Amino acid sequence: MDNNPIFRPLLLIVMSIIMLGIFALIIRRESMMFGISLKPKMIIMLTIGMMWLAATSLFLNMSPWNTWEIFGIVLLWIIYSTWVLVPIVILRDIISLRYKIPVLGMSIITILRLGLGIYQGTTIKITPLSILSNQISKNYKIIFISDMHIEAIHNGWYVQSIVNHIKKLQPDIVIIGGDLMNTAKLKYVNAFLTFNQLTMPIYATVGNHDHMGNSSAIQQIFGKTKIIPLRNQSISVDGIQIVGIDDKSYRGNKKLPDILKESNMSDSGQFTILVSHEPENLKKLTGFPINLELAGHTHNGQFIPMNWIIRFFNDYSYGEYHLDTMTAFVSQGVGSWWAPIRIWTQSEIVLISLQKKQ
Repeated sequence: MDNNPIFRPLLLIVMSIIMLGIFALIIRRESMMFGISLKPKMIIMLTIGMMWLAATSLFLNMSPWNTWEIFGIVLLWIIYSTWVLVPIVILRDIISLRYKIPVLGMSIITILRLGLGIYQGTTIKITPLSILSNQISKNYKIIFISDMHIEAIHNGWYVQSIVNHIKKLQPDIVIIGGDLMNTAKLKYVNAFLTFNQLTMPIYATVGNHDHMGNSSAIQQIFGKTKIIPLRNQSISVDGIQIVGIDDKSYRGNKKLPDILKESNMSDSGQFTILVSHEPENLKKLTGFPINLELAGHTHNGQFIPMNWIIRFFNDYSYGEYHLDTMTAFVSQGVGSWWAPIRIWTQSEIVLISLQKKQ
């Protein structure tokens, strides 16, 4: 059904309706909480206005002018904050069936919930992943990060915080799964110079956001830093084979099997890691000598109810998946899409312990 050309447009329509419903719910319930009674017509107008603001903020974020970009980011922070209020509104309705909640109490709870959403979006957790293999001669420690989404506010300081985490973990290899920037812009290239502080090899593939804006910015990152691009290429690193493929937005009419063949991956018995920005179902990889697939892109939905909706748009949504001898891990990303606010998800660095099977 995912290959049906009508399926995804229908899902986009359904998702838009859900978003409109959530905005309408928040506007109605929160206005009631503060003693304001809005007529249905006003609720509809305000709901459409919020959707228009969301679309406008996305447009402003791609602006070459820093002031407009920051203004767009602030607008999206406000829009995203309304999503954080969804569980608060539902909780209030449930409790109100029996108890009356003071306005001050709800205000404090709302502020705390917003704070938690920002904390989950800006605080990086370390997610362990253990893999056993008899195709390696020693143990390895590998870092996988994806979806940094560097922009006007999440800039050089955030890249430095990521690099600081990597320094503490001291991996043998670092792999980046695309979406280095939110929108590719030359002014953010220098933010990635921080990666030159690392001594271990660093490899990266490109994501769909790296294709937006000035794509030459991504090439400049690869030219100025120690980050080595793997674009439909394979490389052997200390007994491990790493294969990086371009995001679907770069592929044109090329099919996945053709791209994998183009990468010249070896079938020499090495442990092979496939790095793909968008997760590929392991069934599509059968017939190729791939042991581990690493992907990002989904952000695990970043907030509810997107956590559930993204499952219809991607082969995998988040976490560990298995098929025969192959494993896939989809990261929820070390950064965030536009506003650093998360609900029931958290920014992460994946620490892979690749251990020799006894």
